[in-house]
Amino acid sequence: MCLAGCSVYTRHPDLFLGPTGFVKLGNMLYNSIDIVDRVKASALFGVHYCDLCGTCQEVCPQHIKIVPLMRLLKDKSSARNLSDRYGITSKSLRESTEGFI
Repeated sequence: MCLAGCSVYTRHPDLFLGPTGFVKLGNMLYNSIDIVDRVKASALFGVHYCDLCGTCQEVCPQHIKIVPLMRLLKDKSSARNLSDRYGITSKSLRESTEGFI
């Protein structure tokens, strides 16, 4: 449901992993056994393309709080100045909207 509702994923599935994938990455973020850098992985898979519209969260049948997770992953990747697989650097919501909001 969340993939169908995500306008970013439907337009750019090659750039953006989608809400389901980022929820899976987020589930492993604080797992002490997992040694993969999940923040770097989220940047590589285009977390910064998410516009935080919340449609994925609204249609989620499991009622997962996806928007706060996406905001967390975006902020962590931008704090580390990580880029996606095409070299585009992540920006936090604050940096993206500076001067507009």
